[in-house]
Amino acid sequence: MVTKTSKKISLLKLSSTAKATARGASTSLLVIFSILLLLIGKIDEKSLKYVESLFLDVSSVFLKLIGKPFETVNSGLSEISELVFLYAKNKDLEKENVELYKWKELGQKLLIENEELKQALKFASSVEHSYITAKVISNSAASYIKTITINVGKKNGVKVGNAVMNNWGMIGRVVNAGNKSSRVLLTTDINSQIPIYFERSKHKAILIGKNNDVLEIKFLKNRALILDNDRIITSGEGGLLPRGLNVGSYFKKMNSNKNKVLIAPTRNWDRLNILNVILFDKEPL
Repeated sequence: MVTKTSKKISLLKLSSTAKATARGASTSLLVIFSILLLLIGKIDEKSLKYVESLFLDVSSVFLKLIGKPFETVNSGLSEISELVFLYAKNKDLEKENVELYKWKELGQKLLIENEELKQALKFASSVEHSYITAKVISNSAASYIKTITINVGKKNGVKVGNAVMNNWGMIGRVVNAGNKSSRVLLTTDINSQIPIYFERSKHKAILIGKNNDVLEIKFLKNRALILDNDRIITSGEGGLLPRGLNVGSYFKKMNSNKNKVLIAPTRNWDRLNILNVILFDKEPL
């Protein structure tokens, strides 16, 4: 920016010099012709008037011829100066555009986060137990161990065993709690085992993770009648989890193999950002 300003100042100085030179030349010529007129006036008054008239005609043409290049140069310098100014202004606008795009991206990110928070609060308001809203700070759900880390811990009332929810239901439980962060084992992890029941048919069983996109039912009674689109709900047995949390759904089209009962997890369990931790204490025996 300093270089561009220096260039502009140099051009303005050059323009001023050209104007001063033109004025100086014109003044010098006028002085010379004035002296000649005085000398001629001493000789003959009639000759003086004739020469004066001739001088006006000739000097006007001469001055136009001399002033034309200076006017052209001055006009050109003015245009160049204006171009330099416009170039500098354009560069400033480009920088402003870059900054505006950054703010636009930040604004869009905040809008998405705000919408997620609204949905999380709306869901949590229907939960009977107290809760705390958390944000995912790391995600290892793509690896063999299906865990995430959230930004709340013991200082926020979080305890090992607390259920963790997204907007559609339970996605895991706390397995390690630090003072300011906690590790959550997802329901899809092979080490996850949750006591559940089928919402409509009321059959009880254990829901386990398979380290993939589906869950599996174990210890279900033989000849149990399972209804299509039935929800899978936490039973609360053992007192570690509250009763009534949605964990997934049973779909008949997923279960062509009669030896296995597969369950679809809650929606968007793999796209985690804003979550709720249910602050549930183990019920006394």
